[in-house]
Amino acid sequence: MNLEQIHASVKQECDYLDDKDCIKVRIGASADNPVHTEVVSRFQQEIDKHGIKARAIAAGSRGLYDIEPVTLIEKPGKPAILYHNNSPETAVELVNDYLLKDNARSDLALCSFGGEKLDGIPDISGIPLFSLQNRIALRNCGYIDPDNTNEYIACGGYGGLSRVLQIGCEKAIEELGKSGLRGRGGGGFSTAEKWRICHDTESGDKYVVCDAVDADPDARTARLLIESDPHSVIEGLLISAYAIGACHGFVCINSDYTAAIQRLGMALEQMRDYGLLGDNILDSDFNCNIEIIEVESSLVSGEETALIRSLENKQAMPYLRPPYPAVSGYNGNPTLVNNAETLANVSAIFQSDAALSSTADTKIITLAGDIAHKYTVEVPFGTTLRSIVTDIGGGTSSGKDIKAVQFGGPTGRFLAVHSLDIPVSYESTNEVGGIMGSGTIKVFAGEFCTVEMARDLMNYLQAESCGKCVFCREGTYQISDILNDIAGGKGRPEDLEMITEICEGMKSGSICGLGRTAPNPVLSSIKLFRDDYEVHIKEKKCPKK
Repeated sequence: MNLEQIHASVKQECDYLDDKDCIKVRIGASADNPVHTEVVSRFQQEIDKHGIKARAIAAGSRGLYDIEPVTLIEKPGKPAILYHNNSPETAVELVNDYLLKDNARSDLALCSFGGEKLDGIPDISGIPLFSLQNRIALRNCGYIDPDNTNEYIACGGYGGLSRVLQIGCEKAIEELGKSGLRGRGGGGFSTAEKWRICHDTESGDKYVVCDAVDADPDARTARLLIESDPHSVIEGLLISAYAIGACHGFVCINSDYTAAIQRLGMALEQMRDYGLLGDNILDSDFNCNIEIIEVESSLVSGEETALIRSLENKQAMPYLRPPYPAVSGYNGNPTLVNNAETLANVSAIFQSDAALSSTADTKIITLAGDIAHKYTVEVPFGTTLRSIVTDIGGGTSSGKDIKAVQFGGPTGRFLAVHSLDIPVSYESTNEVGGIMGSGTIKVFAGEFCTVEMARDLMNYLQAESCGKCVFCREGTYQISDILNDIAGGKGRPEDLEMITEICEGMKSGSICGLGRTAPNPVLSSIKLFRDDYEVHIKEKKCPKK
């Protein structure tokens, strides 16, 4: 089937989407939300009961976990209204009060979309949670039914793949380069350049790997994308496979992401029904199959060469580069590795026909730690950490003052409160000696002990080290041991210099990013809060107890 034929079929299956007289009720929540299914069911029951021309849509999460389920009601001739913390009871109320009687229930509403002012309901432009976001990778999350391929296609899905098949792989790589997209895996390498290297490497077999593993235990990027909009990632994977000349792809995902794995599997089955997988995709000569690979969660699995080892049924250990995977990866073949966020951006760029203008200028951020709202959001580069923490995250959940923020995951550096005005960008992060990493912002507030925090973090990093290289294996062990001594009242004045020396060795001698960046939190904590360390060492006690 070509895309035109697919659209004709989709139009029949999803006629409610094009029906301007049909009210759309989009109920979004994460898969583990205990009342989501019941809320969707209750909405539809009440709609049917009253004979209303409306459709309840079971959408995925918007990343607004503590106020979900959220319900977006699109009523003809009215601004769309977003309601929060819905329950089966409020579903009944909204159908009776708003769908039937036009009472918008401002007491249940979060905001409205569309410009027209509604009494008692703020416009979306006045709420930082929304006004500070620019959702490109997350464009469909919380808006479409992730179990229904038709809804993704109706929103422009697979139009990007169709376009790439028409312009050819060379032109596709060229246009991706003009978009300026950089890999969202942390390093920020040019995505188009990575594709070009793999494309130009001569080989009979090439592979594409989607890294949908949230290696950082606080990150939720891959989970949100796969649970709420799996096709945006899959389409990006197919586009990249065509561009480099691959006919087989892997989606590597955390083995404990049960719902995401199920949705991914369902998406692939539905794609086969439309001829979007297998042979002659969209009536072209492009053939490609995709396989789901479940990966045990570990920090080192976020490193692309370690991930490839897992695919080869080997222990997840990184290897020295070069050669890079784009030249020699899976079973020695050229292998393109992009993470889920990168691929969701790829599909957005080609769907929008805007590859010539930079649409790839956002980063998905997850808030963690002592923060009022642990949201997953997508903000433009240039947004400051302070505005994300205070305006989007709502400040600390404890009400205490922020002491430090760790940006980039477990191996990210700590930043003091006065440093939070730095913008989210690869350049700004590098300038302060940090990493973009997983994009997680973890907030630490109150009078906690810096030494104990650094000790616990290094103990975790030691456990996560694969142990392959001496610098990382022995370095994390020695630093952890010294920090345990300092925290336990056995520290010596020379310990801080010893830690610094070991850290510098790790940064220059470790094989992979884990070992090279593991010193970041320790060195930055010593720099920012040296007094805490010195109290432990000189007075043999914790300064906060």
